[in-house]
Amino acid sequence: MVTTTRSMRMGTENGVAARGRRLAGGRRVLGHGSGRALLGVAMAGALGAALATGVALGGVVPGRVAAATAAPITLRFSEYPRPAEDEMLKVLLPAFEKQTGIHVVYEPVTDATSMTTKMVAGTAPDVVCWWGEDLYFWGLQGMLVDLNPYIANGTIPASDLEDFAPGQIHGFRAAGRQYALPQYLGTVAMYYNRDAFDTAGLPELGQQTTWQSFLDVARKLTIRQDNKVTQWGFYLYYELDRVAYWVRQNGGQLYPGDDRTTCLLDQPAATEALQFWADLINKYHVAPHLAEFNLGLRDGFAQGKVATAADGSWSLAFMMPSVKFRLGIAELPAGPVARSTLANMDGYGVYSGTKHEKEAVELLKFLVSPLANQLRAEYQALQPARGSVAKQWADRLLEKYPNARGAQLMVFAASARYAAPGPIYADPKAAQALLNPAFSRIFEQGQSAEVVMKSVVPTLNARLRQAVAAKAGGQK
Repeated sequence: MVTTTRSMRMGTENGVAARGRRLAGGRRVLGHGSGRALLGVAMAGALGAALATGVALGGVVPGRVAAATAAPITLRFSEYPRPAEDEMLKVLLPAFEKQTGIHVVYEPVTDATSMTTKMVAGTAPDVVCWWGEDLYFWGLQGMLVDLNPYIANGTIPASDLEDFAPGQIHGFRAAGRQYALPQYLGTVAMYYNRDAFDTAGLPELGQQTTWQSFLDVARKLTIRQDNKVTQWGFYLYYELDRVAYWVRQNGGQLYPGDDRTTCLLDQPAATEALQFWADLINKYHVAPHLAEFNLGLRDGFAQGKVATAADGSWSLAFMMPSVKFRLGIAELPAGPVARSTLANMDGYGVYSGTKHEKEAVELLKFLVSPLANQLRAEYQALQPARGSVAKQWADRLLEKYPNARGAQLMVFAASARYAAPGPIYADPKAAQALLNPAFSRIFEQGQSAEVVMKSVVPTLNARLRQAVAAKAGGQK
């Protein structure tokens, strides 16, 4: 028997945004969890067939874990309750229990603070899924088990790691510790209105698209009537994790190596990238200021008010049923130096205070297995972290939404090879407090990126070093 408590349902765009993802300059960030139950019956049938034939799923050998334990074991695990969470888990978790004899209790978690409190108190679940800065610092502070020994002894096979995006796997490391494995992979690509391109007589976006050629496209797609813009060429997000891939495309870095105490956004490669994309708003007027556009990316694009927009695969569940035009997907424009895009950082870790570490690692393996990735794709439309499952995810979505059948959804999966997580500085709050207003000055007020960043970054770096020194002093 698998026990689930009642989960919160946040199916609306605003509800999903309540996950607390932050955005510079006041722009709203849409949470990664958005979607409806997708073709779950088909997957349930596939699962039933696998169980009936005794096939092991997710790399867990039936009965192996339970056989090594005299008394029945109950594991607790927590993750954010996305839409269709209960339905998905009612298919997924019984498979693990059938194979192992381990009882699993699902406990939804909706904020990181309460989970941190439980970890400190010794009452956290055995397996935890979260994202970003909080997950990183749990790993850094030893609140999550280092998975490296399990990788070294083959419990977590090398073939499993090779099935994930390399940048995402690397992002789940802190101080040499592999503290988590990916729940799903969210990469950013360019959504575009293929009908708008046809009307403008433009070729579709593709691998040949560069920054400069994209600017030319955005200018031709921007339509003005009586000094009013009726269609913007591009919608620009400029929060830190989005800025990061523009900087990397121009050959810049956010910090040197793993030195999170040194921000490099004042270096020429970074300021040049910031300036180029800010100019789309302030110089060329092909992307709107906040005051000019209150629809946001998703609604603006779906309503045909924006012809192109860079956003993640997590938005497909909203975009595909909402747009009335032919949808196109392309890689982000190639930068002057490299390609880069965002890899989300939602992952599973094992709580270091668990009393059943080996069994919890087996549950973690199952939760990141191909089967688990398939079910999240089916029920929640999430792009699989496993490359081996990506085509199945894309094919299912294209079957369901005819207007997207010309869209190259596999672009999201192909981008995995150069995807990287957003930066996490040694003091994220200090970084946010200084960089968000700086980005607003550049993108909204039209100030020089070089001048702004050279005035802000030295102060930020001093605070980052102070934060590390204060933590080191407190540990003595």
